[in-house]
Amino acid sequence: MNKLKAGNQINWLRESLDLLTAMYVVKEEKDRVKLFKQTPRLIQKHAHAHTSALIQLEDDITSRVLAEYPTAVPPAIYDAYLIGSLVSENRIAVKQAEEFGNQFSGQYVFLPLNEAHFKGALILYWSAAFEVDDLIAEFLNHAWVALRDVICLMQTQYDIEELSTRFNAIMETTPQGIVFVDDSGKGAWVNKQASQILGVNNDKNEPLAISMAMTRLRSAAINQEEIQREGMKLFSSPNQSLLDWRWIFGDPVSLVLSVSCTPVVSENIRGRLWAFTDITSLHITNSQLSELNIELDEKRKIADEQNQAKSAFLANMSHEIRTPMNGVIGMTSLLISTSLTDEQQDYVETIRISGETLLSLINDILDFSKIESGKMELETQPFSLTSVIEETYDLLTVKADEKGLDLLYLIDADVPSEIIGDVTRLRQILVNLVSNGIKFTEKGEILISIELLEKAGSIYTLQFSVKDSGIGIPQDKFHRLFQSFSQVDSSTTRKHGGTGLGLAISQRLVEAMQGSIRAESKYGEGSCFIFTIKVEASAQLKQFQKRAPGEDAVLKGKKALILDDNLTNLKILKKQFEYWEMDASIFNHHEQAFQAMRNEHFDLAIIDMFMPEKDGIDVARLIKSTFPGQNIPLILFSSAGYITMHNTLDHQLFAAILNKPVKYEHIKKTILSVLDKNNKLSPLVNKLNTGVYTKSSAINILIAEDNDINQKLVRRALEKLGLLSDLVFNGLEVLHAVEQKNYDLILMDVQMPEMDGYEATRLVRKKYESASMRPVIIAMTANALTGDKERAMSEGMDDYISKPFKIHDLKEKIDQWFPYLETLP
Repeated sequence: MNKLKAGNQINWLRESLDLLTAMYVVKEEKDRVKLFKQTPRLIQKHAHAHTSALIQLEDDITSRVLAEYPTAVPPAIYDAYLIGSLVSENRIAVKQAEEFGNQFSGQYVFLPLNEAHFKGALILYWSAAFEVDDLIAEFLNHAWVALRDVICLMQTQYDIEELSTRFNAIMETTPQGIVFVDDSGKGAWVNKQASQILGVNNDKNEPLAISMAMTRLRSAAINQEEIQREGMKLFSSPNQSLLDWRWIFGDPVSLVLSVSCTPVVSENIRGRLWAFTDITSLHITNSQLSELNIELDEKRKIADEQNQAKSAFLANMSHEIRTPMNGVIGMTSLLISTSLTDEQQDYVETIRISGETLLSLINDILDFSKIESGKMELETQPFSLTSVIEETYDLLTVKADEKGLDLLYLIDADVPSEIIGDVTRLRQILVNLVSNGIKFTEKGEILISIELLEKAGSIYTLQFSVKDSGIGIPQDKFHRLFQSFSQVDSSTTRKHGGTGLGLAISQRLVEAMQGSIRAESKYGEGSCFIFTIKVEASAQLKQFQKRAPGEDAVLKGKKALILDDNLTNLKILKKQFEYWEMDASIFNHHEQAFQAMRNEHFDLAIIDMFMPEKDGIDVARLIKSTFPGQNIPLILFSSAGYITMHNTLDHQLFAAILNKPVKYEHIKKTILSVLDKNNKLSPLVNKLNTGVYTKSSAINILIAEDNDINQKLVRRALEKLGLLSDLVFNGLEVLHAVEQKNYDLILMDVQMPEMDGYEATRLVRKKYESASMRPVIIAMTANALTGDKERAMSEGMDDYISKPFKIHDLKEKIDQWFPYLETLP
């Protein structure tokens, strides 16, 4: 057919019916490529067109021919811009061929396709133009609808194929076996993993075969009772779900399945989805872990019992070791205060030093054991930083004096004077570090300095530095510093003893105070140990409140001359004097000091005892002879042990003599006394008052102690203090004694036969209804491991003194309680 002259030459209604009938057959085709080819051919055939072409619009500038029959369509006809505009209009378009150029003839009809996943058009071409009447337009509309149905069908097929591909990929790669069985018993399927578990062919998903395979598998499990119990729950309701249903196979176990069953309900399908997860490895691991936990629990119980036994052993050994040490050190402190020859004095001093060295070693070992066993707990109480440093130096001043070392300290102004923490453990850290410094320093000084690193709210981070001028530490020995039982010099020829625990203990204590510790040193130039702690500030201690205004008035503006060959000490003293608002001039040579005295007036002079060329006494004599009219009061600092006025060649040279390390509060009080023109007191001497109690202040004391040596020690010490006492051997005798006599003070050993001190204390407290009538009970214990102080307080004791103790320690304890004891009836 070359051309259409009139629409009535063709029965377009018949062609429409035939096209729609043919399209039903075409839609059964599953191959999308064939659909694309057959659909344009059918429409071209029934439209009696010369050519048909299916065009896809890929983007605004690209169009592509999917199918064309029987001949090709010129590219100008399916220009992307043209196709795009027709798609946008979305209506059938008829165009004469001449519109595309003079070289073209005939007529084109465009059936646009504007579907969700397909944009394009079907182009029909006739070689001769014709008028599109209503019959032809109706045919074209039928063809357009059929074409769009095919496109939607192809997209649906594509979507189904895509979903099916995804589903199959998920089912085949998931590690679980998946089974679905519908409730009608007509449909079922399994994935590859399920077919392997059930032993069925996953290509033949027959419901009966799958059901029988699941029954066989369940029957082979060894935990039938549990399976049946859980199965009853599952099938008790059609909507019941079950998760992690354990099916266990083999003895020993070879397979464990975690089975889950979930109902599936949709508009057309009802059934159950089963999931089988192989958890054999997990089950075996959990079983092994349970067995291991049982074994670990048993071993932990054994370890706890062993730890308890070890703690009890250490506590007992502590008591057994420290009890005789109490006799050695205590009796030595008594003996040294008697009349002795020089030779005897030397022997006694040797015993004292040896005893205290041994006690230090024992304490290190016991403290380390306490830390290692987790028994170490920090106390929290307010205390003065100045006091803790001065107490540290008090403990070590004898050792420092033997070497002629200066013990110095410097606290920055922004550091709180009182903090809250464990004063005992902080002092222990400082004692360890200062003791090490003294041990390895032959001349020079030990300097403790404290500065504020950070303040966050009420928490202060303080940095302590303990610096010495000793031999230093080689770089290759640094790694040994904080190791337990390790020393920098571990050779058999080493000069310095010790357990090697001091720094390890200090590190643990610092870490318990939320800090860290490190060392800086250069061999031959001394060492500096630096540690930090976190604390809160406190202003509760009355004795450390701000200085009184009257004191400021006396000291303010007073000019002081300070002469010392130690430059560090000079700087520290100058800073302290300036804090007191005094004008301090410092000199490290007597000629410089004399020159200053010729040019200006000083209110007092402080002179160090030991200096090169001339010592303090020589300088004092020169001052008195060179400046006779000035009558300047002189204060002597001595680091060579105790010097009284009577030891000097001329006791009138000095207004006061102070022993190093000098406490700043003591310096201040001494200066105030010296500067007070109305003070009629005799010149000051820094010596401990070891006076005894008078008969008028006598108190009734009971000693409860089972060890003969300790009995003798405590009784003799009290006699030295002018106090009499009664003696009992155990807790039962304590109870009998308090029935016979009213006692003000009981010194109670905690470990005694028949009845210990704790039980005796409880019964004594029970006897006295009123606390004001009850005697003060001070615990005496040689046990250093079990929190004895805390236990003593919790058992009702009033105070605590640790063995071994010296007469000085006992006197301090009684001094502390004496004002209260005198008030007892």
